[in-house]
Amino acid sequence: NQLFIVQSMPEFNKGVMRPNLNAVPNQQLSIQPDANIDKECYRSKRSNYHLGVPDDDTDEDVVFLGEILPSESGHHCPSKRQRVEAHPPPQDDETLRSGVEVVEPMESDEQTKREGEANTADTAVPLEKRKKRDVSLVERFTEEEIEMHLKSLHEGRVELKNIETCQLCGESELLFPAPPLYCSLCNYRIQDESLYYIPEETISGAQHQICSPCYDHCRRQKFTLSGVDIHQICGLYNPEKDTDKTSDYICPYCLLEERRSNDSVGVHDNTDLEAKDLPETILSHFIERRLTKRLKEERRQTAEATGKSLDDVSLPDDLTLRVVFSADKSTHINKTFADFLHDEHYPSEFPYRSKVILLFQKIEGVDVCIFALLVQEFGSECSQPNKRSVYISYLDSVKYFRPERVTFSGEALRTFVYHEILIGYLEYCKFRGFTTGYIWSCPPQKGEDFVMYSHPKTQQTPSTKKLREWYVSMLDKAKEQSVVTNVTNLYDRFFVPTCNITAARLPYFEGSFWSSCAELLMSQETESEVENVKSLSRRALKGNKIKDSNDAKNILLMRKLGIRISNQKEDFIVVDLHYTCTRCSETILSGLRWFCKKCKDLQLCQRCHELEEELLGEHTHTMNGEEHSLSQAIMNIQSTTEDNDVILGNNTFESRQMFLSFSQKHNYRFDTLRRAKNSSMMILHHLHTSNKLHQSQISSGALLQVVTCTSCQKDVSTTIYYTSLCCPSYRACTSCYSNTKYLRLRHLFPVVPCIHGIPPRTVVAIEILEALSHAHACRPMAAGPCSHPKCSVAKILFNHTEVCEKQRACRTCVHFAMVIRIHAYHCQDPNCSIPRCSCAKEQFAMRGL
Repeated sequence: NQLFIVQSMPEFNKGVMRPNLNAVPNQQLSIQPDANIDKECYRSKRSNYHLGVPDDDTDEDVVFLGEILPSESGHHCPSKRQRVEAHPPPQDDETLRSGVEVVEPMESDEQTKREGEANTADTAVPLEKRKKRDVSLVERFTEEEIEMHLKSLHEGRVELKNIETCQLCGESELLFPAPPLYCSLCNYRIQDESLYYIPEETISGAQHQICSPCYDHCRRQKFTLSGVDIHQICGLYNPEKDTDKTSDYICPYCLLEERRSNDSVGVHDNTDLEAKDLPETILSHFIERRLTKRLKEERRQTAEATGKSLDDVSLPDDLTLRVVFSADKSTHINKTFADFLHDEHYPSEFPYRSKVILLFQKIEGVDVCIFALLVQEFGSECSQPNKRSVYISYLDSVKYFRPERVTFSGEALRTFVYHEILIGYLEYCKFRGFTTGYIWSCPPQKGEDFVMYSHPKTQQTPSTKKLREWYVSMLDKAKEQSVVTNVTNLYDRFFVPTCNITAARLPYFEGSFWSSCAELLMSQETESEVENVKSLSRRALKGNKIKDSNDAKNILLMRKLGIRISNQKEDFIVVDLHYTCTRCSETILSGLRWFCKKCKDLQLCQRCHELEEELLGEHTHTMNGEEHSLSQAIMNIQSTTEDNDVILGNNTFESRQMFLSFSQKHNYRFDTLRRAKNSSMMILHHLHTSNKLHQSQISSGALLQVVTCTSCQKDVSTTIYYTSLCCPSYRACTSCYSNTKYLRLRHLFPVVPCIHGIPPRTVVAIEILEALSHAHACRPMAAGPCSHPKCSVAKILFNHTEVCEKQRACRTCVHFAMVIRIHAYHCQDPNCSIPRCSCAKEQFAMRGL
């Protein structure tokens, strides 16, 4: 194959491969040392790119390093990846006859090649004659937001003379670094300012590239640049909304003039949708409301700690959190590994729900994506060892969060927000019945990206130790907030126990260190090693029994894997969301939980406690010669983790690699604020377009019953809303629920909203309401214990409110009064005997309610 040297790509991402590069090993390019490779190659330097074509007066022969190197046909034929030229270079007949391939730009790349590709305002059109606009996000801005945007573009500007510059930022061409590439021979990233080669033809249907060390010869080629009037990124121009090139673009300066004119009606009715217009899910609503509450608490605590007023403590504005992908997927087990554990009934796949969570903040009028979280949820329907587990697979952020201040504890407010998002997610998982969370503290290497493409140069990549400390700090907060019950590591959980721990007990996650390492070690086991394990004594095996060679292989695998993991065991974090029995290591999901108030580490399930009770005969245990009494608590965790949340599918966020490749392909970078604005704008555009298509498919597939909010009449047929548990016909959209306080004082709503009117779980307060009438009638004639499950609770509340002297300051009295008001609002009995019911009805009547 003839090889042509082309421009290389910067900044690579671990585990990411170009879409046109097949990762199957047997299709990988292989060149033998004595292979006959044609030395007629052309070189292009790895650099920031806007490639041009040679001048028209270039001689037929090309000069490289002082030598004249003719092409095969006697004419030069440049091979360049023209990422930013609107049209490919002209080719004459002799060039076409030469048999040499000219690498032309892909059609899909043309609209996103560089910031200043096209002059988006070629002709001056009077403002009053403009009809079709709506191609710039700036048209939605207010006058103040336009001024802020223009001001941000001028920060750090260097004055240039006699050069065509962008009218908005005053700079000349700004070049994109090209996306990353990897050598098909050595698999190393092709470094900046280096050269690489590509075969003339694809091999096994895939395009390959060879780095300069793998291919000995380097040559030189010139590039040309061209100027433009306005950078598309500076003007926040959306080429996807102007595919037919018929829309009029109006620059921010003209828009500002239009806003200030007397004829201006106001902000243009732009169809650009914001982050808040993305569909809400139960999860996003739960985390967002919790984050808002925690930020208010942090603001109050910071004001008290610093002696400032609340108005002097800044609060982050316009934060929007959304789940942008939520779909069912499966992790398929390596066949050899599954066959190895076949006797232990190890499954061939683990089903899970994959979710992508993004946080946006409005900065200078633009919703900028600043945080991303990717998770995998293995529910109650999944087999062991992944059952009821969540895996934090990836986390990424860019440092544009505002305001840049510290909290009352001394940490950055940005860290506080990201911690609370993670804690909120873990709390939601605990609420749904998940029991264990797994985190692999593994930062990217310097220059790599996990989720968002190209980070700011001022943003430091954390070391493994720093990232681990960041996670530990977050989990410490989660323990203080009673979200997490215990934190340990994978080694202490699965390798320290002395017996009956096999590879089948380890959780299996796609891409996790221990899963990949276990498969690799298993393939490297030798027969001699297995025989050596068989010959060991029972004591040396720490109580493990060996029945056949499979048992010996399993023990050998766990030994090797334990050695590998022990060196970095603190990086593999295991989080218990519910209490785990100290004896059998099983999560206590139901029945009684026995625990010692003095020994916080002792937790017993009902079965293990009964076994110990047979031996000791008492509800006690001995610690360091001292006898401690045991207390009990009733456990009632969700029997199923069924997710009734909104399903959101789109190809862009199908996986981390797909989103990163998508961003690299379209140059959606986050290394500067202006590029982060543009990239976020385009990502939101693709998300909204995908959601519209998804909704249209739902509408065409089935007739949906129209459901509206009782308060504002908003259509909530395809989104989440709250249903009153006392009056099922009353529905409240999330906006009315959050902003209208009196709704929550008159109706009993579930803790989280629902989709299609299905409550996420039973609410205990409903049982209290039902018990009110029963307990009030039962109290005077009660001769013995009542069989009603909540009667005793209601009686205790009644008795407490009668004797409590600080009712307005008593939390129990306040909550009970709220329950009474909710009962009175829905009570249809004019002679209801429940205390305070008639009084509450009179107050409602006086207010016209």
